[in-house]
Amino acid sequence: MMFKAPSVRVFIMALLLGIVGSAVALDLMPTRPRIGLHPPGNPPGMRPPLLRISDKAAEPVRLVSVSVDSQVVGHLARTTIELTFRNPNNRILEGELQFPLLAGQQVTAFALDFVGKWRAAVPVEKAKGQEVFEEVTRARIDPALLEATKGNNFKLRIYPIPAQGQRKVSLTITERLPVGHKTAKGSTALYRLPLPANEKLESFNFRLRAPGLEKGQTRVQRGLSGAEWWHREGEAKLEFSRKDYKPASQIDIALMQPEREMSFTEEKDGVQYFYAEVPGFKLARVQRPAPKLVSLIWDASGSGADRNHNREFALLDAWFRLVRNTTVNVKIARDRAEDAGEFSIRNGDWSKLRAVLQKVAYDGATNPAAFQPAASADIALLFTDGLTNYGDAAMPQYEVPLLVVNAASSADSDRLRFSAQKSGGAFVDLTRTPPVVAAKALLEKPAQLTSARASGAKEILVSQGDLQKGSINIAGILTEPETLVELEWKTPSGNTVKRSVKVGRKDKAQTTTAFAAQEWARMKLATLEPEYNLHRAEIQRLGKAFSLVTRGTSLIVLDRVEDYARHEIVPPAELRADYDRVRHQIRLSKEKDRAAHLEAIVKRFDEKIKWWNKDFQKGKKPESKEEEKPAGAATAELAMRSEQQMAVARKSAARLLDAQEDRMASPRMMERMATDRAAPASAAPAAGASGQAGSIKLKKWTPDAPYIDRLRKAEAKDLYAIYLDERPAYTQSTAFFLDAADIFFERKEPHLAQRVLSNLAEMNLENRHILRILGYRLMQAKAPAEAIPVLEQVLELAPNEPQSWRDLGLAYAANKQYQKAVDNLYEVVRRPWHGRFPDIELIALAELNAIVATAPEKVDTSAIDSRLLRNLPLDLRVVLSWDADNTDIDLWVIDPNGEKAFYGNRLTYQGGAMSRDFTGGYGPEAFSLKQAKPGKYKVQAQFYGHRQQVVSGATTLQLQFVTGFGTMQQEEQFVTLRLKGNKEVVTVGEFEVAAPEKK
Repeated sequence: MMFKAPSVRVFIMALLLGIVGSAVALDLMPTRPRIGLHPPGNPPGMRPPLLRISDKAAEPVRLVSVSVDSQVVGHLARTTIELTFRNPNNRILEGELQFPLLAGQQVTAFALDFVGKWRAAVPVEKAKGQEVFEEVTRARIDPALLEATKGNNFKLRIYPIPAQGQRKVSLTITERLPVGHKTAKGSTALYRLPLPANEKLESFNFRLRAPGLEKGQTRVQRGLSGAEWWHREGEAKLEFSRKDYKPASQIDIALMQPEREMSFTEEKDGVQYFYAEVPGFKLARVQRPAPKLVSLIWDASGSGADRNHNREFALLDAWFRLVRNTTVNVKIARDRAEDAGEFSIRNGDWSKLRAVLQKVAYDGATNPAAFQPAASADIALLFTDGLTNYGDAAMPQYEVPLLVVNAASSADSDRLRFSAQKSGGAFVDLTRTPPVVAAKALLEKPAQLTSARASGAKEILVSQGDLQKGSINIAGILTEPETLVELEWKTPSGNTVKRSVKVGRKDKAQTTTAFAAQEWARMKLATLEPEYNLHRAEIQRLGKAFSLVTRGTSLIVLDRVEDYARHEIVPPAELRADYDRVRHQIRLSKEKDRAAHLEAIVKRFDEKIKWWNKDFQKGKKPESKEEEKPAGAATAELAMRSEQQMAVARKSAARLLDAQEDRMASPRMMERMATDRAAPASAAPAAGASGQAGSIKLKKWTPDAPYIDRLRKAEAKDLYAIYLDERPAYTQSTAFFLDAADIFFERKEPHLAQRVLSNLAEMNLENRHILRILGYRLMQAKAPAEAIPVLEQVLELAPNEPQSWRDLGLAYAANKQYQKAVDNLYEVVRRPWHGRFPDIELIALAELNAIVATAPEKVDTSAIDSRLLRNLPLDLRVVLSWDADNTDIDLWVIDPNGEKAFYGNRLTYQGGAMSRDFTGGYGPEAFSLKQAKPGKYKVQAQFYGHRQQVVSGATTLQLQFVTGFGTMQQEEQFVTLRLKGNKEVVTVGEFEVAAPEKK
């Protein structure tokens, strides 16, 4: 089981996602929520409001209080939800909540309670937000982080939830309510809010204000029994407050909005923004030509199981009745595309096709490359949630109209709509549109907006999401007090339709609210995020300027002004003066640190060269002498104690030594490691590794999970079916997919093995720990081309971790992209890293030099300090990496003398060198031996312990065994395994070095 935060099943997230549209129930940790879709008016059953951790001995953290404050203006709604959690356990916990929002919803504010006062979140670059949250958490200081993952999915992390204490959090969601039922008096906006049903809350408060409406224009349709409306100060108002209250499952409120143009203005940072709602549009639509060949692409990835297939089939039933006669080419899309044949549809009968789709197995990741339609198709019909997570992130370029159908509440609707409209197709959302209506919309060609201009406004944006229902929304920046926005459409028949809309501060129908600026920013983001890689910088600027959670920005709350200053995050206004003072002091110190880093690396590399140049004895190790004790082995006097006592003492001594060294090698260690001066960096290396043939024997690690025997005993024809039968019980287990993939690899089924393995990308959106293991395992399977996009995503998520650069560099090298490999590895060498990543610069530098020396093509090293360019070949090398942060795994290598190289004995008698101890997570730890003494070398791994504030499962390890490192004869093997209990030790494999032949 992978490292994960406490498992969370919180009903509060139903509050967040269900403000409007179909109510849904969902799981929030640790995997992508599994969502049941329901037609409007038919909400699913609700679960208790629990924040549940996976520790069986712990009591659930409870939601004890909910306070909701909403404002509805026109079809815009803003809802602030204040939640109070209580932790009944005697331990501090970190909480992590994952939740999707519906299309059109956006998190626009977030705050955390500090001793009775709300501290507002501030925007931060996404990668920095994650880095800062984890660093501050390690220091046991209070942070909170809200970030976007894929599509409309969000993740909230809070630390700490105090033992026997409470924590409050506030989130604000802004949304555009869809146009509902229309009458002569106007259109209905339906406000919906799921609630924690059947669970008693200590307090529940709800308030809603609707400026410009009379109480007769509003009605509670569900929930809030006994609540009454009144009209006050030009607005309809509802307030409801109860103690020891069990809420109904959902609140439904209908608001009748008059059929009139509404315009809002707002000034922000000296800029005047406007937003307008314009009803009364009647634009002609025409039928699309009947398609002769339809390319139907069915997303059968793991998340595809969460779509509402009943609604999808209802749409297809209605669509084929309208099309009547056509041919359908079917592709099943997962981590790669599979052809499922062609089907002839006559008189709307698609029963054979339906039978095939009903039998589809939902398994594997979502690769957008699999969404490519058949070459000769007239039209492409794509069923997906759009949450791509494997391979190239870009959607294909469609040469035919793309019709996209979404039937999942957790979806990337903006990107799907963008791709559909760009191709001249259409997008329908079955979570908000009845299947019969959606089927008709897919067969119609809408009018295309050709221009939106005004003499007194700029950056005008038009949202046509409700154009079918006769309304549009416009936003922009005013350069004059008022202006006329001129809109122009081209109808499918070629006619031009024009419409003018008056906006500005002199408009009698306009209202000054705090909606306009953020609504413009939200509409702008909707045009940019579908092509995120092209607009990354602008998305970040918008997110930071308007405090929006985007793919590039998060919202963060920190406790101390020193934390804001150290990480260059501009705090809320009340901390600004102290922030400026502390920032000045930190800036001066940081400049000195950068200048010293490279010189420190050069010095440490020089010491390593000295070790490599030294000839070590290969005979039997003599009795230890005082002067031969390794520096830092202050625990040598404890040799007569038990092994367990000695290990603890050595670990403590090593940690203390690492802190004292300040990332510099110990003088006594280096004195022992080498007595010869190194040759100049530009000189050719001295005699290298011995060249003795070393064989690698890996000990097969066999998990003891209950599903293993059944999978291993399965016949080839039944293996995948048995895997699918076991799968539903293990959708949250990385171990299951790793183990199952291993079995498919053993059975020589690489495509199925990679499909099974790719499920890791679906499990927990943007979890870099899981993605890193997926990348490692793909590398182990000799699939670097598939590993590279995964590891590129890890780098995007965690550029502050040197492992992200190193892993991607090694994948580039395996894929013969040597220049990219060297550039990435040098990034590890040259940048100053956090002190919890000891020796990673030297490990990466060894790999960089080995690539430069052995690459079949010349690599440009002009950007690299020449003092660091020297290849140091080795007979044997072992590298240990693992997936969990704040976790200490130790690498042990026992040589033919019986001497163990490990953190307490970093240099053996025959010259085996162990890198410094990685006590803070991930690794790598590396063992290096230039000239290997003949005999057997046993390799072991020990789970030393962890310091996580979350409940963790087993830690996944990967070990790389290399012979002839840095030479043309280099060979390597990998092994993946898991450790769980503290002090657990496992033998992973061994090297066997043959004695040289006698001449």
